[in-house]
This record gives sequence, C-alpha cells and structure tokens, in this order.
Amino acid sequence: MLHIGGTFTALIIAVIFMLFLNGDIGWALIYILGGTAVISAALFLFSRRHISVQLTELSGTVECGRKVYFTISLRKTGFCVMPFIELCVNVGADSLPLRIRTSLIFGKEKHVTASFRTTHSGLNRIELTEAVLYDFIGMARGRLKLGQSTQKAVLPRIIEYDGPEILPNMLPSEEEEVEEGVTVMNGGMPGYEHREYVPGDSPRRVNYKLSAKKSKLMVRLDESQGSKSTNLCIADNAMPICCDKAFALASRLVMRGGTVKIFHKGDERSASTPETLDRMREWLAFREYADNPNQAMVAPPPSDTSVVFASGGIITQLSVI
Repeated sequence: MLHIGGTFTALIIAVIFMLFLNGDIGWALIYILGGTAVISAALFLFSRRHISVQLTELSGTVECGRKVYFTISLRKTGFCVMPFIELCVNVGADSLPLRIRTSLIFGKEKHVTASFRTTHSGLNRIELTEAVLYDFIGMARGRLKLGQSTQKAVLPRIIEYDGPEILPNMLPSEEEEVEEGVTVMNGGMPGYEHREYVPGDSPRRVNYKLSAKKSKLMVRLDESQGSKSTNLCIADNAMPICCDKAFALASRLVMRGGTVKIFHKGDERSASTPETLDRMREWLAFREYADNPNQAMVAPPPSDTSVVFASGGIITQLSVI
C-alpha cells in the first residue's frame, strides 16, 4: 500500500515539466506535491500517538462450526486523523490471519465487527496482533504491536463413540446399601423414571414389578450413593477431537444409568444425569486442549482410570469394568 515510488515519480515529472515545458506550472506542481507529502507525513506522525485499539472480550458458549462475531473498538485519545488502518487478527493456527481495513477520520471512536467460524471444541482463541497505520498518500506506515486476545468456548460436538466398549460402573460398594436417590428425569419422584435393561446394568436397579407388567426388564434411573464412577481422562497432550470422543463415551454411559467422571489437567467433573451431563459439556467447552499432536503427555492419568484420550484422538483402554 506504500506509494513512495509513485510520489517520487510524480515529483520527477513535475521537475521535467518545469525545465522543458512551463516553469511556473512546473514549480506549482512541485510545491503541491511536496507540500502534500509533508502535511501527510506530519499528520501521520502526530496522529499515531493518539489512537487506542481494543479487542472486546467474548463470553458464553457456541456450537462447533457456528459463526462467532467479535468487535474491535478504535478510539481517539487526542487529535487524530488516520485515513487508513489495517487490523491483523489471528483466529486459529490452521486459518489465515484476517485483514480488516477501516479508518478513523470523523468521530471520536469507531467499532468494527467481524466474524470467524469455530473449527474445534474447547476454547477457540482470537488474537489481535497488530494495527498497521498509513498516511493519506501512502508514504508512511507504522505498526502498533497489540498482542490482545480473547477466547470463545465451543461445546463438544455430538458424535458417535467409536472406541473400546466400556460398561458403566454402577455396582454399589460392598460396604454400603443401595439407597434410592432423585431420579434423573426432570426431578421426578424416586423410582418413577425407567428405561429398558441393557447388558452391564446392575441387577439391583431392576424394577421387577414394572418389568412383569411390560414383559421386559426395566431399570430404575436413580442414583445410588454407593455407586462408583467410570473414570475417563483427557490427557494433557489431547487434541480437541479427544474432547468430543470423551463426551460421546460419557453420554453413552450416563444414558445407561452410570456415573462418569472426566479428568483433565488437574481438574475434574462428574455426571450421572442428563442435567449434570449438560453441565459437563459446558465445562469441557471452557477447557484448553493441545494444538500439537506430537506434544508429550505431562501428567499420568489417575490410577483408577478406565480410558485415556490422548494426542490426536488415540484411545488407550486401561481397564474394563
């Protein structure tokens, strides 16, 4: 966008015009071109000190693949006439930087809105790296190093689990008696919500009276205080696809009446009902995953982990319950 060569070319033509065609008109052209360059450069040097650029923070969650809109605010902190501004925004390691062109001539502030499409589950980072400033005739250019960033939480995608078969660990501990808790569906009364029996369900959850009426085994969808959870671990080097696969397995186990706990970078979240499963999905959306499939695993998984999701979607089966 710099036009230094074009400005000097115009001055040379004006000098030739003055020497060989018409001196008065030639001098007038030289004064006009030279004065314009000086005024443009002076305005640029003064104005670049009186401009503020700020990336607005994002909040909430969004489904993967949806568009996310963000806003960049430009404000004058003094006398400022900046005709050409180019904002450089990075929206992901695999995406080309966004180049947003605007100006700040009239008014004290301006808000520029742009968008990008989310590409993976977890936190999607948006980084405003710099603002490139130009004068009126394109002779001067300056950079404002910004380094501002914000993040958008993207919910795990709803996919089919394709890893090793894991049965929900629903058996109560040997030391404790089974106690009926609150049912998982809409806060109903204990024992009122049921589903059909599937292999791996605890026999203690079978409602034999209802099963006799329906001529098929029906299982209570209530919680047991003594039940153990099926533990899943998302490794430190896990890519975003691991988030999707871990949530897919957690959904399957919870829908079959189990309790699931997911570990990730020293934090954990458990789910045993559709409501807590939704909260687990939101928790996973605010986690930050690796962007390098060759990154080494930092911390070992807990000893009682059933499945580890590592690197680019690799599933390691530690134990089958």
